[in-house]
Amino acid sequence: MLTRIISGVLCAAALAGCATKNYGRQGTLTDYEKTTMTCREIQLEQAKVQGFVDHVNKESEFDGRSVLSFLGDFGIGNLMEKDSAMKSATDRTAQLQTAANQRGCTSAAPDQKAQSAPTSQAR
Repeated sequence: MLTRIISGVLCAAALAGCATKNYGRQGTLTDYEKTTMTCREIQLEQAKVQGFVDHVNKESEFDGRSVLSFLGDFGIGNLMEKDSAMKSATDRTAQLQTAANQRGCTSAAPDQKAQSAPTSQAR
């Protein structure tokens, strides 16, 4: 009976350890990228970063892994992982915006297009 309890606890601990979600990271902008990227390439990279952010937000929703990770570390591991992933995306977005400003790119960033769209007025 004791061996069943011990094996059950070990299995639960192993599942909880595997339950932490992994989102990945966005790399920093290299010097080569800063000097050679065109405005179009910068826009594409901004769209990729926004896609990454959307993916992280979708994956961070509550699911079975969230329950298991809560049992293992009260969900702290998932929160730390999401924060790190979002920080890497925020840093890359800022670097891309700086590169766009240095290049003199005039078009709006992908996430700003929806905000700057004209609205129709009712008469």
